[in-house]
Amino acid sequence: MDTNGQEMDKKRVAILIEQGVEDAEFQLPYNALKKAGAEVVVLGSRMNEEYKGKQEKLSIEADATTTEAIATDFDAVIIPGGQAPDKMRTNMKTVRFVKDAMEAGVLVASVCHGPQVLIEGDLLKGVRATGFRAIRKDMQNAGAEFVDEPLVIDDNLITSRRPGDLPIFTTAILTHLGLSLPDTTLPDVGDADAGWWKLGEEWGGSSKSEIVNAINTAIAGERYGLEVFDNYAKNATDEAMTELFHNIRANKQRHIQLLEARLDVLGEKTSLQATASAAFANLKNFFQTRQSDTEILRRALGDLQTGVVDTYNLRNKLTDPATVELFDQMEVTLSKDEQRIADLYKARLNASVPQPPMPTSRPAVSG
Repeated sequence: MDTNGQEMDKKRVAILIEQGVEDAEFQLPYNALKKAGAEVVVLGSRMNEEYKGKQEKLSIEADATTTEAIATDFDAVIIPGGQAPDKMRTNMKTVRFVKDAMEAGVLVASVCHGPQVLIEGDLLKGVRATGFRAIRKDMQNAGAEFVDEPLVIDDNLITSRRPGDLPIFTTAILTHLGLSLPDTTLPDVGDADAGWWKLGEEWGGSSKSEIVNAINTAIAGERYGLEVFDNYAKNATDEAMTELFHNIRANKQRHIQLLEARLDVLGEKTSLQATASAAFANLKNFFQTRQSDTEILRRALGDLQTGVVDTYNLRNKLTDPATVELFDQMEVTLSKDEQRIADLYKARLNASVPQPPMPTSRPAVSG
């Protein structure tokens, strides 16, 4: 094929941009499509504005605006997430551009909070789709059949849930457009064991060292928790508390095993810092004074709440599907354990509150 023929066959892809976009959700598709030879056009709400990412890793100006752009001039439209879609959905020109693309059969790919734009355009009625967990109910209320999977394809709509799905999401876009990458074999999007982190790293996502550091951070937290909850179980006088603490310890032990197995797949070992976290927990416990069961429950609740937040933050930092899925499972388990501790704590507080005396009958007053 001559050069002119190659130019005529070149795929044109629009990526929407707004302030507060999730950096990786813009960068990975942008970089991969560029490497595959596509013409990537960044569309914002206005020109001459520097758009910055939520994580402050991205800074870029738009090539054009959704006001002037024609949807059918593109082979695909990508809606990244973060805080950007909440701004995009207030721009009627952006919503109309996406709606025009959907109705014309142009590929529309949306990740994380991206479906907020689809909701605004009434584009999810009767559609199978996914998105960030926080907007699940919004999507269902808009008529979508919400599917909690890394990738959901329904006709010309591709959706994914979070940064951890990005290598699969981006591969699905490339495959749909018939694009390939030099010296790279794209895996099947349904292959969970494809080593997706490598593509994520190649396209500007999490490096192997970042993934390994995150796993070791999680191991340190769970090893610390294992020792702390062992101490709580030894000091509690209530049998129900002791049993619950042992169940939580079992969950943490399972998490450690799964995290270490993930490190093994990556060819890495647990760091010294992660290993030493248990010793720190023992030292902290040694200096603790004897506490009541209610005080122990309150401390346990704080430990689990910290674990939920830390795991959530680790999950949203990475672009490795396998590690992120593991963190997601951990967060769900930690949240359930948190609720169990909270229920027991509130029950004990209610039991300790003096109940008002029962009213007594008053003798009749004679007239």
